[in-house]
Amino acid sequence: MSFPCTPMGVDDYARMPQRFEFEVEIACTPDELFDVFEDPASWPVWASPGIARVEWTSPKPYGLGTTRTVYMTGGLAVDEEFTVWERGKKMAFTFLSTSEDVWEQFGELYEVQDLGEAGCRLNWTVAYDPRGTFGSIHFLVKPFMGLTLGRYMKSLKKYVEKR
Repeated sequence: MSFPCTPMGVDDYARMPQRFEFEVEIACTPDELFDVFEDPASWPVWASPGIARVEWTSPKPYGLGTTRTVYMTGGLAVDEEFTVWERGKKMAFTFLSTSEDVWEQFGELYEVQDLGEAGCRLNWTVAYDPRGTFGSIHFLVKPFMGLTLGRYMKSLKKYVEKR
């Protein structure tokens, strides 16, 4: 069974009822960071537990309109579409549908600033509107989500800098 989500664009992030924002400096070039983002095997490593598998459903080169399916630990599957793709600078995706009735809207925005020899700065925004049972218990889950997402940024930095 599939539950459609309302797609969101970059302008929607500011109005979402739930939003997390993170910033991390990483000792790599913006292109090296995007190499990691394009590698389906990297996501289950640095975004774990959480992401079990990433399957790109569009061929390279990736760009605006690219799609993929992300399989989460626990069985949730999410169909995504990239609404922004500026390699080395910015990417964003929105959920098109999920295998469980969890979100009305969901999106992630990755903005990368080149810091020259120092590497790059990643600003990551996760924004969403929960629904159903998840929406009614979200106040209990939100602190855990914030901690988990923050841990992903630390893990991403460590993963990229070891490559």
